[in-house]
Amino acid sequence: MKQVAPALVALVTFSGSALAADLPRKYAKPPAVAAAFVNWTGCYVAGGGGYGMWNQENSTFVDGPPRFQNADTITTGGRGYFGTVQAGCDYQFAAASERFVIGAFGDYDFASLTGRLTPSGFSMVGDEKMSSAWAVGGRLGWLATPSLLTYVSAGYTEATFDRTNFNLNFPPFGVAAGLYQDKRTYDGWFIGSGAEYALGFLPGLFWKTEYRFSDFNVGTNPIRDTASGLPIGFSEDSKKYVHTVRSELVYRFNSGGSAADVTSPAYLKAPPAPTPLTNWTGCHVGGGGGYGLWNQDNTTYLDGPPRTRFSDTATTGGRGFFGTVQGGCDYQFAAAGAAFVVGAFGDYDFASLKGQLSPPRFGIVGEEKMSSARAGGGRLGWLATPSLLTYFSVGYTEANFDRTDFTLNAAPFGRPSGVFMDKRTYRGWFIGAGEEHALKLVPGLFWRTEYRFSEFDTATNAVRDTATGVPVGASIDSEKWVHAVRSQLVYRFNWGGGPVVAKY
Repeated sequence: MKQVAPALVALVTFSGSALAADLPRKYAKPPAVAAAFVNWTGCYVAGGGGYGMWNQENSTFVDGPPRFQNADTITTGGRGYFGTVQAGCDYQFAAASERFVIGAFGDYDFASLTGRLTPSGFSMVGDEKMSSAWAVGGRLGWLATPSLLTYVSAGYTEATFDRTNFNLNFPPFGVAAGLYQDKRTYDGWFIGSGAEYALGFLPGLFWKTEYRFSDFNVGTNPIRDTASGLPIGFSEDSKKYVHTVRSELVYRFNSGGSAADVTSPAYLKAPPAPTPLTNWTGCHVGGGGGYGLWNQDNTTYLDGPPRTRFSDTATTGGRGFFGTVQGGCDYQFAAAGAAFVVGAFGDYDFASLKGQLSPPRFGIVGEEKMSSARAGGGRLGWLATPSLLTYFSVGYTEANFDRTDFTLNAAPFGRPSGVFMDKRTYRGWFIGAGEEHALKLVPGLFWRTEYRFSEFDTATNAVRDTATGVPVGASIDSEKWVHAVRSQLVYRFNWGGGPVVAKY
């Protein structure tokens, strides 16, 4: 449970709406015009923090001339916390009888996202840390209520990774290798999605949360001699990807109502009552897909007896897409003048989240793939409107990783190594948060999107001889973490209004 704190960031990401200023009351009649208007046009400052995970594809080259690859590509990664500050400006407008917000922003992250890097083809290891990042971009959002904004964002970003000092990766551990890799800044792009809520207890104060995916261009990093600072003739090409979930408090300088607000077409009259009212009590099925990223900490052991550590810990990982199917049941109830939904569900993912695994000190490499996952759990949500549910979820999960067949990690690549690692199921827990919205185009059809963080127990994986299947006397201890974002269509069997609607 040591990763509970970062996972709680995800819970805050989508479920903080319970503190929103405009908690809905009874939906049996049209709600009155809000006493205080929220004006989204204007500028703001913000600050907060979050949790992130990164993967990278690393390939080692001899610098030449000519420059050529001398070790196969492997996937490494890291994870950790960050603080963030932001400033931006928004403009609110009405179109097609709906209210929208468009804006531009910039932010800066003070980060500590750290992994244990083993350069491909080298028997050394060092801490590689993403220490900062900044981004500029824009966002477009829809006002589900006058004080609840859901949005998408996109733009340009840069991330800085600190200097990595390497140690020799064999006992006794911690002995300096006399080599290092320079501090480097990577440039790329990002896309994100989030929600922002007006908090009622202090004028101008809002709460914003966002999931963000960043993709950076390839960077070349020379390996240098510690004493002289000169390149030793080897370098690494690195392609990096970053997932983050962030939550921050926002202060808007002109959040109060004005004459412009009162005369805005969006506020001339109270919105009509939804027709028909949505009943969330009952069962559902769903299907869709998503994207995920995983990290693992790997340590190699000699099985003994006695069992002894053969390498330092290194961080590897993978990423990819998945399809998902789900079934569950919900119950809608009223409390404290608001409407809530509690439910249970189970889902199954058909996945292809792959990375290139190079076990420390083996000199081999193979594709490790998360091929499926299943989860069972519960969720608790708040109905921001009769057709918009924000919720958090928690439960038990398992993930299956396929058999990994290794090849020798030296040119020419692809030669069999004669060893493999078994298919394995990892067990753990998850926590997530998301939103679900009733779609008007087909009765009973809903759209659900969820961010989920999973942590799995440490498992021991024997390295086996390909010909006989017998263990070779060495094994790898692996602890895995997964970040995933999923979106799916949901069909509810009793979506229409009925006696339960009176609970609003």
